[in-house]
Amino acid sequence: MGIETPWSGATANRSQMSQSDAAVVKGASGRVVLTCVGRGIIGLSHSLSLVNFAVHENQGRQCQEMMIQKRTNLTESDLDLTVWRYLKFAKFISLITYQSLWFSKLKILEDQFEGHIPVRTEEAMRQANQSWKKMFTSSEFHRQIDNWEKDNVDSGREMLVVNCWSLGEQESQKMWDGYVGSPEGVAIKSTVRKLATHVHVPNDPRISQIGRVEYIDFSTFTVGSYQAHQASERAFLKDRCKYAHEREIRLVTMSFKTTSCVRMDGQPYRAEECVGKDMNNFDNGGLYVKTDVKDLIGAMVLAPKAPEWFEQLVKRIAEISQLDASVERSQLEGV
Repeated sequence: MGIETPWSGATANRSQMSQSDAAVVKGASGRVVLTCVGRGIIGLSHSLSLVNFAVHENQGRQCQEMMIQKRTNLTESDLDLTVWRYLKFAKFISLITYQSLWFSKLKILEDQFEGHIPVRTEEAMRQANQSWKKMFTSSEFHRQIDNWEKDNVDSGREMLVVNCWSLGEQESQKMWDGYVGSPEGVAIKSTVRKLATHVHVPNDPRISQIGRVEYIDFSTFTVGSYQAHQASERAFLKDRCKYAHEREIRLVTMSFKTTSCVRMDGQPYRAEECVGKDMNNFDNGGLYVKTDVKDLIGAMVLAPKAPEWFEQLVKRIAEISQLDASVERSQLEGV
């Protein structure tokens, strides 16, 4: 049966492609694309205009009913560790009002290395891929082979969205300064287990996962072939020099509209908006994903030196929203 992957948007017959084969397939735009298959992943073709997610069909559009199955760099005991999400007031209001968490595309995040292949590994991939040129005489195919690594990275940065939290039993002044920078902010306190259970990403290990970020030097670090080709695996690599202090836990999923997402105005997507080409999310910088906010939030901690009026406002918002979680002042005040 023909499959159309979210990575390449290219349809090919599964029986005709082994892990060491190449296939010439026709993309959703009708353009012929040379697609490399290695270690079980179809190479990315960022030039395609349409992407359909036929692999998972209707199941991918259903909200999860259990804990996220795929975990990266996490043990069972890690599930009860405390995590924090530091929010400016507008983002806090967005979470409470939309009852959804914002997932950003990798390409709009601050870290320029998000979704990239480590330099040494990318060079080894580029050299290895040159051997495919012997099989094809078309200059267009040669051009595509030359761009395989770049297309892989570009497509992953467009097609993956993440929601980021900071690991730690205590608040971090550095995180307050970096992500709020004002006394008028709120940190959501939760656990890894609650994140894995109460955020309605598609519960399929091919689509969604939760994990601990690994901090590396992209100029010297190397990864295996499977991780190098998989954008969803590379999404857990970040620049060690700038971001190691964040101790990040992140949720990763595909940038497709589902009935468990809401529009930018907070209204839920209808089922007919989440099929075929309409489920693509090229026009937005990310997705709002429905969340069991009452179950997710363990406590709401105010930014250090929050004024009294702000404390009363957040408490009133929590009351109106029927949140059971406490509103607490920062433990960093007076430190």
